[in-house]
Amino acid sequence: MDTLQLKPYLEARRLGNTLRIGHLPPNGTEILDAPDFLAELITLLSAPVKRDNAVTHLTSTAGLSEEGAEDLLDQLTEAGIVGSPIPDDSRYARHLLYYDMTGLPAGTAQHSLASAKVGVVGTGGIGSNVATLLAAAGVGHLVLTDGDHIELSNLTRQFLYDEETVGRPKVEVAAERLRRLNSTVQVSTVPEPASPALFDEHLADCDLVVLSADSPDELHEWIDAAARKHSFGYLAAGYLESFGSVGPLVLPGTTACYECFRHSGELEQYLEPGETPGPNLNLGMQAGSYGPLNVIVAAMAANEVLRSLLGGDCCSAGTRLMVDSRSYRLHSEHFPRRADCLACGDQKPDPRWQGAVPQVELEDLYESDRAEASLNSVVLDPLMAELIHVGPGMRALDYGCGTGEQVRMIAARGANVVGFDRSARMLELLQVALPTEFANRVTTVTGDRLPEYTAEFDLVVCNNVLDHVADPDPVLAQLRRAVRDDGTVLVTVPHPVKDGASWNRRNVRGQWQYEDLRLEQYFTEGPVTKHREGPGGDIVMEAMTTHHRTVQTYVAAILRAGFYITGLHEPQPPAEAAATHPEIWAKASRVPYFLTFVLSPQTTGDRR
Repeated sequence: MDTLQLKPYLEARRLGNTLRIGHLPPNGTEILDAPDFLAELITLLSAPVKRDNAVTHLTSTAGLSEEGAEDLLDQLTEAGIVGSPIPDDSRYARHLLYYDMTGLPAGTAQHSLASAKVGVVGTGGIGSNVATLLAAAGVGHLVLTDGDHIELSNLTRQFLYDEETVGRPKVEVAAERLRRLNSTVQVSTVPEPASPALFDEHLADCDLVVLSADSPDELHEWIDAAARKHSFGYLAAGYLESFGSVGPLVLPGTTACYECFRHSGELEQYLEPGETPGPNLNLGMQAGSYGPLNVIVAAMAANEVLRSLLGGDCCSAGTRLMVDSRSYRLHSEHFPRRADCLACGDQKPDPRWQGAVPQVELEDLYESDRAEASLNSVVLDPLMAELIHVGPGMRALDYGCGTGEQVRMIAARGANVVGFDRSARMLELLQVALPTEFANRVTTVTGDRLPEYTAEFDLVVCNNVLDHVADPDPVLAQLRRAVRDDGTVLVTVPHPVKDGASWNRRNVRGQWQYEDLRLEQYFTEGPVTKHREGPGGDIVMEAMTTHHRTVQTYVAAILRAGFYITGLHEPQPPAEAAATHPEIWAKASRVPYFLTFVLSPQTTGDRR
């Protein structure tokens, strides 16, 4: 890039010898022992500067070579501190800063939005606010559909309308106000209630449609069929009692369609296959609609629409987000796409939505939850604290160490430890969390294969690794070679009973209730695709493939590798977890989640 500028949204201050740029991850950066010339460079780059001029400044004031100056500018660019100047559009300038700050393409954002067409079905408390936010953001064409007229009771939450407009068609007034808000936005109106024809005739060429209407009952079937037929995405937004609901964002060919998840709703889970819910018996039912909750939902929905239009990932893609208006607690329910779905199973992904589904990696989950709010930390780590017996002068290996919880535990007890993991990022997270006083006792190794060690370790730990490999025999054989004849090996696997089963659960007022466990094919071994839950029970990672094996298979593999089984543990969560981690307690206090083997090596002439 020929011209560079410090990101305008990043505050830069000296704090003693530290140069602090920005505040919060992922944008915040601290540069320790920052030289004076670096602070001067940051000040210089507060305005756009030609790169050649920045290099000249560094060579003349800091004594750097041209190569050193170029390298420093590259480092600042890679760190997200400087970059190309962000377009200074007087109308959308602050939005462009936000887009750049969150990884969206600020340089092309307004062009992308101006060329987009978004439909809004229902211009009530949610739809009218969504339309306002999208018009203000510069979405080029809005199609507003609603057959209702404005009523006095609407004014608590529908801020496009006022007392003077009561009695007029909603879409008519909404269009007038939105055109005054942003004259560059084209607003079309369809003053009629939802019907199959509405989606085919008026919304077929939309990029996205926000569904904020809740009737008739067939509404979701109509929009889903039209979305698959015309290849537009749609986002449901509404509320259920005191909960706001955003999603799922349905992207034909990319996420689950309505037919994939229609029978997993709040009512259907109580029915037998083939049954349908009966009619509502409360003939006087009236929804409680609350202005602040409507605005929260509308803001979340508008954010998801803008992110999808700009190529960003969307938390609601294939997922329903529920926010409690009383506690602000957010939980999610993910709907995986069914390969055997008769409606969308053969539909090909649309390149427009390539980046919409967040790509969550195992490292992301370990970074956010592993240390304090995971099944491992609540259930398994206390057992490891009891089983790990090491002291000064001893050597240990943690095979598949992840973010290093056991590595730190071993090092804290004075032993030297090698942490091996195939993920370099896992080891980076380990190093960040490693106390300085333990650093000289810890060695990390990464790669596709552990280096060969022969009888070097007093203790070997291998937790939750064997289910990730197609054949456990080579791993166990390598662990046998690595441990001393008088050493100990601790091997933990996901408990084969739980690993072959799934929970029947439902969400009650923001908390998952685990009702019963369904175990169908325990003896069927091989690759399985699982969805990983976060600490609150929400699905946070889809389609992780592991290998299910029976207890018998694991035991046979352990014996083949040359070990005796001297201990067996099925850890349970401590009693206090019922209050501190209720979702984890609800599961792991009833069903074993881990199976831990304590092993000792068989030796030549051993007659036990």
